[in-house]
Amino acid sequence: MAVVQISRIQLRRGRKNSGTGLPQLASGELGWAIDSQELFIGNGSVSEGAPYVGNTKLLSEHDNLFDFADNYTYRSSDGFTQTGTTINDPTVRTLQSRLDDRTSVRNFGANGDGTDQTAALQRAVDQLFLNPANVTNPKSRVTLYLEPGAYTVSSTIFLPPYATIQGAGSEKTVVNFTGTGAVFQTVNGASTAGSPAADAVSTLQNQAREIHLSGVTVNNTSAAKTLLLQSCRDSVFEDIRILGSREIGDSVTEDDVGIQMNSLSSVVTCKNNRFEKIRIEKKSYHVYSDFDITENVWTDCDFETAWQGFALGTASVIGVSGQLTGPFKNTIENSRFNDIEKHAVKITKGTGNLSHANRFYRIGNDGGNSGNAVTPVIEFEDFENASVADWFERTEDLSIAPEFLNIPYIPEVKGPTVYENSFTSKVDITSSPSEFVRLIKFPADIEKSIEIDYVYRSNIVNAVRQGTIKIVVDPQNDTYTISDDYEFTGDDNFIDSIEFDAQNYNLGGSGIDTVALMMLNSNDNGVMHFKVKTKA
Repeated sequence: MAVVQISRIQLRRGRKNSGTGLPQLASGELGWAIDSQELFIGNGSVSEGAPYVGNTKLLSEHDNLFDFADNYTYRSSDGFTQTGTTINDPTVRTLQSRLDDRTSVRNFGANGDGTDQTAALQRAVDQLFLNPANVTNPKSRVTLYLEPGAYTVSSTIFLPPYATIQGAGSEKTVVNFTGTGAVFQTVNGASTAGSPAADAVSTLQNQAREIHLSGVTVNNTSAAKTLLLQSCRDSVFEDIRILGSREIGDSVTEDDVGIQMNSLSSVVTCKNNRFEKIRIEKKSYHVYSDFDITENVWTDCDFETAWQGFALGTASVIGVSGQLTGPFKNTIENSRFNDIEKHAVKITKGTGNLSHANRFYRIGNDGGNSGNAVTPVIEFEDFENASVADWFERTEDLSIAPEFLNIPYIPEVKGPTVYENSFTSKVDITSSPSEFVRLIKFPADIEKSIEIDYVYRSNIVNAVRQGTIKIVVDPQNDTYTISDDYEFTGDDNFIDSIEFDAQNYNLGGSGIDTVALMMLNSNDNGVMHFKVKTKA
């Protein structure tokens, strides 16, 4: 139907702020409040389909939109999310409270523009986590976000209990340290704004705890600690890159440490902290502690370019406060070590520590390849530590690689331990009918037992030999014993084609350091797969 005339729409009008005020309007009826200059429309009845009765205010040129910002309701427009006790009584919040849910360091003046942000960063931490007005209130334990940018820091940032600092991610939020001392240091709850408390007053109740630091890169080219955990427990550190400046062959500096962990006592200690996706590069030490730290876990981390990786219990004075045992029951797992001059992991004092499923490249070679090996990859000087399912580049290089045949075999794992290489290796075997030839090398640094589980398959005939060879070597007295317990299937004419023996070697020039499995192969060639277990 064509519209030929529009009649005038009649509005109900009156004063909102006098008399009985705004009445209930009929469904679709408009009402104009003359005194407040506001326009309303009637909702209609629930039976007609309205969510609730009442009037709805329409916006006009006389409305201040910022007034409505103080009436935030979560998903108010979807019509089915109930935020209050009823659909008609939603939970309403102010814009201020909504924005305060997320706290940016920029709110405290740290803009990430490359200038010195130390004061602003510390102010943000102190006001959020040490402010006496709310320090004991769990609602105050918010997350402080470090937006992407470059933050120059010229002195230590102190992290009290419950501090949660989240950057945008490594290489996105970048902290450039220009000071001395540690970049970040945990402190106890006795600290006040601007006055970090000494660790001497730490207790189980107030010690540094429940701290979360993530998503940052820290450029620390000075010979200073990057992350100093002082009697800190139950905390998480993840997606952090620590970048120093030490190159292979540079001098070693005691304080040039990626992560250092100290403890007040064996009770108030560094315990149950988790380190995930941490990358530490170009420091003298990646992780260092002489204290009774316990049950800390490093997982999915990268440790690259250092003098020593983990140095635990190096200078422990057993019996003093906080050093009754040395580090114990700590775990390093699923991580990668590369280009470390000395040990990747050395535990001088402490028990129950575990290296599990890690990978080690160019370790203990003074910056060279396996032919320059000078230290074990992992060394335990105490009992009850273990290496399980670890992979070592050194194993294949020094055991069977022809170019390293005359290089002494410095062990992958040294110490009072039973170490089993979890990976199967392979060696090709050719005929050597006239003399025993060196087949596989093993370290003979101390008296030990070497068990080789093997399977030999001929490439010529149907012949398979499988068993366990056991070599017991005593390098000090230049002796060894060998036994071979095996089963043979296939062509009986080849059952005696292979013989095994052992031989001690002085390849380093200072006594017996290597023992080799020798083979006499009269008329066959094939492939031998083997795994090794060492008991020392």
